[in-house]
Amino acid sequence: MTESSFVRRLLLLAIPLACATPGCRERLPETPKLAQARALNQAGGPQSARVRRVGASADVLKKALKGGKLVFKDDFERESFGPNWKAELPEWKLQDGEVVNHFAENKGLWLLEKLPDGDVRIEYDARSDPYEKREKSGAVREEFPGDLKCEAFNRLPEHQTGYVFIFGGWQNRINRIARLEEHGNGEGAEVVDGPPFPVEKSKKYRMKVLRVGSTVAFYADDTLLGQFTDGDFIEGRHFGFNNWQAHVTFDNVAVYALEPAPAPAPATAPKKANEPTGAPTGAPVTGPNILTN
Repeated sequence: MTESSFVRRLLLLAIPLACATPGCRERLPETPKLAQARALNQAGGPQSARVRRVGASADVLKKALKGGKLVFKDDFERESFGPNWKAELPEWKLQDGEVVNHFAENKGLWLLEKLPDGDVRIEYDARSDPYEKREKSGAVREEFPGDLKCEAFNRLPEHQTGYVFIFGGWQNRINRIARLEEHGNGEGAEVVDGPPFPVEKSKKYRMKVLRVGSTVAFYADDTLLGQFTDGDFIEGRHFGFNNWQAHVTFDNVAVYALEPAPAPAPATAPKKANEPTGAPTGAPVTGPNILTN
């Protein structure tokens, strides 16, 4: 064996040992993806990249909190969910005209009427109540996880096929919009956390979930909990309530189709004298198809 081949064999044997130690990735040859990931990490992680995407402004989002055309509503004043809803577990119940759940582990209650295309606002009442839990020792303590959750713009009426909106998750500490996976794990998954704003015990909130262009946002009583602009928007049309193990109540769902921001009017030639304007009387008025209940 020549000296050069002996050295090469020693180097090959040393690579697995080197990669077993922390920082192995930093000793690998530079690649464009590795350099991009390092620059992104130094700039503040993936969330910084999302912030740089062009999305709806605060003024545009605020305007979308009102108005629109009501295309679906439900006050749940009946004994069963009926054909518009699909419950993945029997623990989803109607009680006194409200949706109640104490245990779901992300097996949701899904609206089977599809959301309208384009810009949308979804509203509903939500409340999370404290409850008592008995320890193995026999002691009783109060539990209050907060954790008001819904999902929207899902491709399927199933958990994590669109965007998850979490108010007071992880023991009432985090407000989050998650793309495809709550923890940000897996291909295509991203999370954006909003400012601290915990759920109050037994307080009823009017929740609002918006889609404006490629931006989604959610609010509790018009307080912004988070927003996320997605450069590869998931064009799903399913909405649902979800829960882990909180004691939650939902009610009074309303879905509004929002008008997109008007485009600038094209320049037109001046009209001639006595030229008729507008559509003739009795002409049909057409418009986009929207969801009807």
